[in-house]
Amino acid sequence: MSLKDKNVVVTGGSRGLGLGLVEALVAHGAKVTVIARDVDALESVRARLGVATISADVTDETAARRILLPRSARTSWR
Repeated sequence: MSLKDKNVVVTGGSRGLGLGLVEALVAHGAKVTVIARDVDALESVRARLGVATISADVTDETAARRILLPRSARTSWR
């Protein structure tokens, strides 16, 4: 299965196993959005890998619902 140009969302993708997954997905051509709480770590991942990022706690129901909105509806987020 090709991942080229597939949209993928990774929670906890700013470090550890999540970051490793993000790196592998980007290497296979996926369009990745990384979600994590640490703004500084997200900025580093965005700058290094060119991914979209959202700073949020996915255990917060309101944040989780906003994450699922179309990208155009999330104008105040990265």
